[in-house]
Formats: sequence, C-alpha cells, structure tokens
Amino acid sequence: MHNISIHYTLQVKTGCCGLDPTTGRGKQIHLVQILLLPFVPIMALIIQNSLNMVSILEFQKDMQDTYDEVQISTGLGNVTEALQSERAEIGFYLFTNGSVLRGNLTEHFAYTNRLLDELIWPEFRTDDELFTNKILFRIRLDDFRDKITKFDTKSIGAGIAFYNRANYIFLDQLTSEINEKDAAGVWRPLLAYKSMIRAIEHLGISMVFGLQYFGRGMMDQDSYISFVTNDALGYDFLNTSQNFEYWITARYKDLQYSYAWYTNITRRRLEVMDRTKIEPDFEKATEYFYAMLGYLDALQKIQYEIRHVIERTLFSEMMASNSYVVVGIALLCVVLAISPVIILLVRMITRTLQAFSDTLIHKTHELAYEQKRSDTLLYQMLPPSVAQQLKQHIQVSAETYESVTIYFSDIVGFTELSSESTPMQVISLLNALYKMFDSRIELYDVYKIETIGEIYMVASGVPQRTDKQHASEIASMALDLLHGTENFVIPHMPGERLQIRMGVHSGPVVAGVVGSKMPRYCLFGDSVNTASRMESTGLRSRLYVLKDVKRAIPAYTYTYTYTYTYTYTYIYIYICICICICICICICICI
Repeated sequence: MHNISIHYTLQVKTGCCGLDPTTGRGKQIHLVQILLLPFVPIMALIIQNSLNMVSILEFQKDMQDTYDEVQISTGLGNVTEALQSERAEIGFYLFTNGSVLRGNLTEHFAYTNRLLDELIWPEFRTDDELFTNKILFRIRLDDFRDKITKFDTKSIGAGIAFYNRANYIFLDQLTSEINEKDAAGVWRPLLAYKSMIRAIEHLGISMVFGLQYFGRGMMDQDSYISFVTNDALGYDFLNTSQNFEYWITARYKDLQYSYAWYTNITRRRLEVMDRTKIEPDFEKATEYFYAMLGYLDALQKIQYEIRHVIERTLFSEMMASNSYVVVGIALLCVVLAISPVIILLVRMITRTLQAFSDTLIHKTHELAYEQKRSDTLLYQMLPPSVAQQLKQHIQVSAETYESVTIYFSDIVGFTELSSESTPMQVISLLNALYKMFDSRIELYDVYKIETIGEIYMVASGVPQRTDKQHASEIASMALDLLHGTENFVIPHMPGERLQIRMGVHSGPVVAGVVGSKMPRYCLFGDSVNTASRMESTGLRSRLYVLKDVKRAIPAYTYTYTYTYTYTYTYIYIYICICICICICICICICI
C-alpha cells in the first residue's frame, strides 16, 4: 500500500509546477494558469488593434493633408491656366494694336480674378514681394492690365513678361507642392499634371514669338532663342507627361488625328525654326495664332482629364481611409466582445500559428528558388568549380595549366558595319551571332571565356584539365563556327554576309578570378597574346595556327573543309632575299 500511494502521488504531481489539482489551492492556481494562457493573446490582440487604430487615424490625417495640398496645387494650376489664356489674348491684342479681339478681355480678367479669390494663397518660396500676399498680387496685376489696355508697353515681349514671371513662380510653387507629396496613389497623375501645365506654358510663350515672326516677317536673335527654348521645353514636358500616365499618349494621338490644324502647326513651327526672312503676313499670323490657341485648348482638355483622375483617386483614397477607420473600430470591438470565449481564442491562436507556418514554408521555397536562380547566374559567369569555391568563401588561387588551346575571333569590318547601323541594330546583330556561337560550342569540350565587343574568346583544357585532345576540340569548333558564320544572316542587312578572322594557339597559361564586385575568370600568358595576334593579323575566313598546334590536331579535323597553317619559313626566306639584295647593291656601288 505504501508503494502504491507513493506512485499515485507522483502521478498527480507530474502536472505544471508540480501542483496537485485535487486540492482547493491547486484548483485556484490551475484555473489562473488556464486563464492566463488565453489572456496573453487577448491582450496582444487588443494592443495590436489599438496600434492599428492609431496607424489608420494617422493614415486618415495624412490623406486629409494630401487632399488639402492637392487642392492648393489644383488651385495654382487653375490660376496658371487662366494667366496663360490671358497672356495669349493680350499678346494677340498688342499684335493687332487693339484692332482685333478674339474675346472680351474684361471677361478674361474677371475669370482670373475669381480664381484668385478662390485660391488658398500658399507661402511662395521666392523673395519677390509681389507674391507676399494675394492682395498685393491683385493690385499689381490690375495695374499691369491698365498699362496693356493703354498700350503702355515697349513690345509684345515686354507685354507678356509680367505673365511669364507670374506663371514661372506659380509653376515653381506647384512643382514644390507636388514633390512633397507622399506615395498616396496620386503622385503619378500629379507629376503628369505638372508636366502638362509646364508644356502648355512653354508652348504658349513660343506661340507669342511665332506670332511676332509671321506678323513682322523677321525675328531678332533673342526672340528666336526664346522661341526655340520654349518650344523644345514644351514638347519635352509633353512627352514627360505621357510617360507618367499611359492613357495620355492615346489622348494625344487622338488629338493629332482629330485636330485639323495640327499639320498646319507643324509646318508653321518648322518655318519659324528656319528663320527665313519673309514678308509680313497678318492673315498667316492670325491663322497661326488661332491654330495654336486651339491646340493649347485641346491640351488643356487633356489637363482637365488628368485633374479629374487626381480628384477621383483622392476621393477613393479618402473613402478607403474612412473604411479603414470603421473596420478598425469594429475589429477592436469584436476582440473585446469575444475575449471571454477561451476556446475561440485558442482556435484563433492555432490558426495564427498555422498561417505563420505556411508563410514560413512559402518563404523557404521562395528562398530556395532565388538561391537556385542566383547559382545558375553565377555558373553562367564562372566555371562551376570556381563558383563553388566562391560560394564557400574560399580564396580562389590562380592555377597554372601546362597546355591549353585558346581561340580568338572577331568580325571583319565591324567598325564600318557599326557606323552604318544604329546601336540597337549592332546589339541585335551581336546577340544573334553570339547565340549561334554559344549553341555550337556546347557540342565541344570547350569553355567560353568572354566576349568583348565583336571579339569572341574560347579555351579548351581549362578549367577542367584534359588530355591532348583540346587542340582538336578547338579546331573542330572553329571550323563549325566558320561554317555557321557563312550561313548567318545579318538581321538588318539581309543581303550582307559576315566574315570572321580566327586565331588559335596552344601553350601554358595562368587562370584565375579577377575582381570582387563582378568577378571574371581570365587567362594570362604569352599563349593568349599569341592567339590574339594570330587572329588580328590573319585573313578573313581563315583559321591560323602554328606548326606545333597543327601537329596536335588529327588530320581528319581539318581536311574535310579547310587546311591553313601559319609558319615562320616564309619569314626566313623573305629575310634572306633582302640580305642578298643589299649585298648586290653594295657590290654595284663599290664597282
């Protein structure tokens, strides 16, 4: 009985902390332990949701700040558009000396004033007192308008200088407002909007100088420089706007096809660029003005579309932030409501652990996949044995190889071919040629060392040491590449055919890895230099080898297509002939 009792007591006290759950105190402590187990994740969930609520509220505040900043930016854009339109009307008004009015200037002035009244005046980053406050700007603007209507200006350029300065400050402020936005989903349309406004601004300025050219028949140097500068900037900003929003490109193409005066604008633009002195033509100037004004109006319609995209995006972001707040509050209430349900909380913990486990497994598979990709790329750059040593952080020492065959080839006339082709065509040519080469050298026991421009370098007997067959492998490969080159078609010059020079030499080399940022497997030694000189001094479509290399190549390797050998015998004969000629000349002189 004693032994049994002890055994029973030991079994009971095998619980957590050796507590006896049969006693009153043990039951209370055990109950506390059970309650503490779900209480920890409950508190964690409450804290997590509280932090999420704080993040959501901060996001909502950021969205509201972004909305206010965008409103200011939109207001600045509206005022800039109004000033651009007003500048065009005033430029035409001064050009015609007030005899022709496209519209009522008073109505334009009133429209601009209304937009200024609605504008939330920002703090401009300029020392110009004109932009200190809205009232001072309105006063100066009204004074300038009075001078314009009374023709109290020296020239058209002086007449629009005030508007150019004002638009420059407004656009600079608009740019700074846009650059300060966070990644709230509207930065791309905002940058497109800014670029479109700047495009309209510069094209509007160039329009005034073009009007001056056709009206006066000539253009001074400063006006011409201003026209070219603003014209180039205008189209550059227009292209930038299309890069930020893909749909703008479609709208602009529709404008080019649908706007009847677009061809006329292009023709007139080239005439101004030519700067040929012509007879003043008021009708042509008026036609150019109306065509450009219609073109700018069409661009402004695209600008309005961009603005609507910004407003819609901001509205959706604001609605999303409100939804996040509601969802966050609801989640917090739900967590607080279900906290007494211990079983549900335990289940939630289990699901969380399962989700974490699944995520870990998924990330592990992704890591293995990326590791395999990186290994594949590394093995393409370096020999597998060398790459394996680098992966294991082993210092790769240079190795000496007693006998290696090196192959060099380049494209005959590559410099002339490159000068007659575009860079993209040259890249396409080399890519196609090297793909063909790479596919053929896989059939031989060789290793591709590198390509430098049109130079293609291959070696056999390295990095894996082989027997004396490396010379025949290189020779067979060279003839195969030569055969493939004869059938190769230049993509952009189908009627032309490539020819290559080839040089091969065998001998000792030193191989090693050079560099740390982008390591390269390189060969060094006189054998490499000799092979390179054999290639550079050889004739096209010929394989040049020394006599020693030829003896190492079996006869069947080079008899089925080509047989070419480079020897020093001809050099010795040439030297002997020269010596004989010199001796004869000396004898003749002595006689």
